[in-house]
Amino acid sequence: MSGIMMALLGSGGGFTPIIITYTTGSSATETVPTGATNCTITAYGGGGGGGFNTGSSGGGGGGGSVSSRAIAVIAGNTFTYTVGTGGGGRAVTTGAGAAGVASGVVGTVSGGSVTMSAGGGGAGGASVGGAGGTATGGTTNTSGSAGLASTSGGTGGNGAGGGVGGANTVNGTPPGGGGGSSGVDFGSIPAGDGARGQISFSYT
Repeated sequence: MSGIMMALLGSGGGFTPIIITYTTGSSATETVPTGATNCTITAYGGGGGGGFNTGSSGGGGGGGSVSSRAIAVIAGNTFTYTVGTGGGGRAVTTGAGAAGVASGVVGTVSGGSVTMSAGGGGAGGASVGGAGGTATGGTTNTSGSAGLASTSGGTGGNGAGGGVGGANTVNGTPPGGGGGSSGVDFGSIPAGDGARGQISFSYT
């Protein structure tokens, strides 16, 4: 797994707020730090890969969704999380890319149970864009944007968390941007990959 820890400026004394962000991890464990009383969880699904069409241009991959909620915690509570990967773009033969993978968080903490899923973006097809991912389990659930398809090439959908969909043959940007399509119009360059998801735990 890969984590990024960022301490926020405290108000002096007591617990210093901190944000821990993961960009990889499968069935991994996050443990609540000593002194934390609240956690805001934000999960971002992976973006879908772009499609390929040997006769024209495929569709862009869909953007990943976002799920977010806050819950009371105490030190030692644990969450289990999985960070979704981006879907691969299609290459060489006409067809769809791969769908983005959902990011999820589950656990039972002092404030109750958590079951969150931020769905990945759909795969770009041979002639249609992938659907945006959908999310469940959060206080706020935001769908990703659908990928686009046209005779001049399909653009990947934007991730709900701000990841930008790739232009033709370009990879999406994290978290959760969809990959751009490809085809004969672009010299048979492989379609773009969807971007990885992400999960953050913000403690106060």
